[in-house]
Amino acid sequence: MNENMTNNASIEEAIRNDFNGPYTKRVHQIGRITLIIALILSFLPVVYMYFVKGWQVPGRYYITVAATLFALCIGMWITEPLIYYPMLGAAATYMSYLAGNCKNVRLPVQRSVLKRFGESPQTPRGQILSAYCVGFSVFVNLAILTVVVFTGTLFVPHLPPIVLTALSYVIPALIGTLLSFRIEESGWVKTLIWLIPAVIIWFVVRQIGIEWLSDIGEAISIAVTILLGWIYFKSGKGAKEEEAEA
Repeated sequence: MNENMTNNASIEEAIRNDFNGPYTKRVHQIGRITLIIALILSFLPVVYMYFVKGWQVPGRYYITVAATLFALCIGMWITEPLIYYPMLGAAATYMSYLAGNCKNVRLPVQRSVLKRFGESPQTPRGQILSAYCVGFSVFVNLAILTVVVFTGTLFVPHLPPIVLTALSYVIPALIGTLLSFRIEESGWVKTLIWLIPAVIIWFVVRQIGIEWLSDIGEAISIAVTILLGWIYFKSGKGAKEEEAEA
């Protein structure tokens, strides 16, 4: 029995070393390349309209649009990877940002499957499962989307009004589902207590009166709350609680 335990420990150690070494390095390499390709391809419609169709506008309009998008989205660009990466892992995060619908499709699917198998997203097995979940969700999403695009105009107008109204509650329902997973794992107190610093920071930032700071108040509250959670974990209390839950 001791020999079997030793063998299992050796196998787990080999898996962990391979995951943290060649596998993770390859994931980042492929992920960066695919996102760079997607970034380049996203400019093709503009190139087509500019050079082929001849729909040209002064350069200052492009700069204005880019600056506006930057001001509106900089908070999201910073905070969303900080939020999703610890829950999805590297491979699933790259795929989620490439395919889109991270919050309302990829994350709920991943959390449901990991909960079913009792895995943590911080383990090699959990991250492999996350990659499979997100990958399959992309194919299923594309299949459903294709059907809806080509046939939606036929049946959507015939849906009952109550169904059409209910569709506007899909995102709140998904967020509530994710929150319920966390409450089930850690309890009400350990889950909702982290809303307190987020709400306080957001309220303070909004009350300062600096316009550009108020615009990214949500991003600041999320980032500071993550930092507080990290400090709490590194202090030893959070790590002990996680070990106790495991």
